[in-house]
Amino acid sequence: MRILIAMAVLAAIPALAQTAAKTPFTAVENLSPEKTVRHVTGAELEATMKKGMTPGAFYSQILLSKHDGYQIINTIRDKDGQAEVHADWNDNLFVQEGEANFVTGGTQVDAKDTAPGEKRGTSIKGGATATMRAGDYFFVPAGTPHQMLVPAGKRIRFIAFKTHK
Repeated sequence: MRILIAMAVLAAIPALAQTAAKTPFTAVENLSPEKTVRHVTGAELEATMKKGMTPGAFYSQILLSKHDGYQIINTIRDKDGQAEVHADWNDNLFVQEGEANFVTGGTQVDAKDTAPGEKRGTSIKGGATATMRAGDYFFVPAGTPHQMLVPAGKRIRFIAFKTHK
């Protein structure tokens, strides 16, 4: 039930918007003590996400909940992402709208450490590709290379429920 409540709260409180020149994405944190029910309308969420889609940004995201064992993040992406590997986090991805190609497995190309346990690369060599569509669910185990490729003129919106392995 707590997960459903947290997902329903996909936040819209303005905060920490960073410029695309400083980082390749805009992140908004909407964290508060999780002791009462929170409700944010879909219109408020959409407006906050759209504000984050700055020129040159890979994506806009709202961090809704963060604990030692999990994180819940709502994201809009209208450009290809980097090839990612999270050493300690599983990704549970729930596609809300749009479409993208999702490459998993294989080997990251030009991978660099970007944070403890996090690597980013330019692409994936030898992975499998699946089409992501609204209503789909994808599980990506920790340590698995993955990359979203968004066709020109398209976008994808998804919830990432990250669980510690």
